[in-house]
Amino acid sequence: MSDNRGFEASIDHATLEIIQRVTQNMDKACLVVERSGKQNCPVNFGALRADIHHEVTTTASEIVGVVGNSLDYAPMVHEGTGIYAKNGRGRKTPWKFKVAAGKYKGWHTTKGQKPQPYLEDAKQQNLSKIRGILAGES
Repeated sequence: MSDNRGFEASIDHATLEIIQRVTQNMDKACLVVERSGKQNCPVNFGALRADIHHEVTTTASEIVGVVGNSLDYAPMVHEGTGIYAKNGRGRKTPWKFKVAAGKYKGWHTTKGQKPQPYLEDAKQQNLSKIRGILAGES
């Protein structure tokens, strides 16, 4: 009977190298989307743009890359609000709100905010580049 330990070790080593390479490619692809998302992002004070980040996680079964924001209002900017909300999930009637101080001080009436899907746009604009990166072409 032959000893296969060397062969098994080389397979394990090759598998780890492939996982590391694909993880690095996922990180590069996320950076492409993140960079483009920052260019597309609407800016008032800059906090939303500054908060765009990515994370890559690797488990035994998958490598996942996520690009997003952690600010509470990010989904409202991206998906819209009120009558403009994507998929019709917003409020259907106008409403009033009061801003206590600052640039927008006073009472305001709104129907909502139109979607500004800066991250989705960034992904769509870069699909061919993302596919190439994930395929190991760059």
